[in-house]
Amino acid sequence: MFYLTEFFKSLGESLIRGFFFFLFTCLLAFGFTHRAWITDTLSKLTPDKMVNPYFVAVVDSSVTSTKVKAIVAKLPGVLSITEETKKNKSKLNVLLSQLGEGYSIDSELLNFKSLKIVLKPTLSPESLQFVRDQVVKIAGREQITATDVKYPEVTNVMKAHPFYVFIEKAGDWGVLGILALCWVISFWLCYDIFRSRGYIIEKFQRRKLVAAKSLATGLAGVIGLFVAMGILNGTLRILDLMALVMIVSVFWTFSMQFWKWKPTI
Repeated sequence: MFYLTEFFKSLGESLIRGFFFFLFTCLLAFGFTHRAWITDTLSKLTPDKMVNPYFVAVVDSSVTSTKVKAIVAKLPGVLSITEETKKNKSKLNVLLSQLGEGYSIDSELLNFKSLKIVLKPTLSPESLQFVRDQVVKIAGREQITATDVKYPEVTNVMKAHPFYVFIEKAGDWGVLGILALCWVISFWLCYDIFRSRGYIIEKFQRRKLVAAKSLATGLAGVIGLFVAMGILNGTLRILDLMALVMIVSVFWTFSMQFWKWKPTI
């Protein structure tokens, strides 16, 4: 109990450095004991999962669009259905006017209904295609034409962003690598605090390796807490735990060296 108390007293010597060291220790322990959760979260952060895919169905005049909309709305994964007939007709009329008087289209071809069907981004590509096929099947292949499932143009812009490029290439291990780097920096910034307090206690209380034992007790307590959470949540993996222990133990060994007085900054 003495060394655990000393661990938190050392963190309190510098509230800012101590706070970030404790924070990144918790984040590092959480990341390695809940890597499956991080993987699942990153899969939901992809641009394709953050925007709503859609497709456009063009229905001829023989089909009642209201009936089609009522049936399609019941399909799984459909968020909304909007009719864009007027807007598409106006675009077509502008195009005809630009082509000149010599171009004309049969009035029956202009009497169509255009439905924009927006889907949930959480659906798999197979599910998206299934909904599109069902829409065509409902209205009849001779009375309806549907585009392929598309994503808003912003998706391509998002995919080119360095953040999403990094997530796509590095994945969960990239996130864990950043957490590990932040933990190492925060550990090094708190290194002198534990060293100075340990030196004083060793001189006046005849204890040995106070800093090493304080760090070991505090870090083991934090890791043990998140290991228990990982077991309860079913996300703990032995290899991930071994990697976590290896990272922490490698830098903890610095506290085993011979101590000399160095005042804290």
